[in-house]
Amino acid sequence: MRSPLRLLPPAVALALIVSFTPARAAHWDLIYPDRFDLTLCQNGCGITLAGTGYLVLVNKGPVDISQAELFTASFAGQSSQAAVRFTPFLNDPGPPVGPIHPDEAVGSVSPYANDDVLLTPLLPGESFRNTYPWQVFAFQIDGSYVGPVQLNVTMTMGGESAEFVMIASVRSGDTSIQFTSAARTSSVPLPTPARPTTWGRIKAIYR
Repeated sequence: MRSPLRLLPPAVALALIVSFTPARAAHWDLIYPDRFDLTLCQNGCGITLAGTGYLVLVNKGPVDISQAELFTASFAGQSSQAAVRFTPFLNDPGPPVGPIHPDEAVGSVSPYANDDVLLTPLLPGESFRNTYPWQVFAFQIDGSYVGPVQLNVTMTMGGESAEFVMIASVRSGDTSIQFTSAARTSSVPLPTPARPTTWGRIKAIYR
């Protein structure tokens, strides 16, 4: 039996094929400090990154990541120690950050301290655009604690998400932060919910 598309003019058939093609999700990498030194004062004060950031976003998809899509990104963070409160967030600095072109890396990397360690995982062919002093990716961390803390972070954007872990070595003293090494992770597609007419519905019937 002939395919219905073969009976249509080529231009119409192509339009139908395109209309049924699922939207392409953004695909991206994150460069982050997998280890950093953190000093907090004894009365539980904290640090909110200002001007600098802790992430570099690399567009690994075939099309631009637009300004609008970038600022749909959401973050979730969890600390392994209840005494340490950790909140990652996305900051809109005002000047446009997007579009981010394919193989372009974007983030706020300070020329001070050791922040340029975030540039070490860049790959050949990738270009870096520094938004400093305009901050985009930031976090707040505070509490009274001494010792290692594991910070779990999830970023979700454009139908994909990425998870990564940072280990903070927390000390007591004059407040400071220094990144000591960096790593890289890739986004993966979000799970597709089961439709009511599929196996998900059958399981729901027998619950």
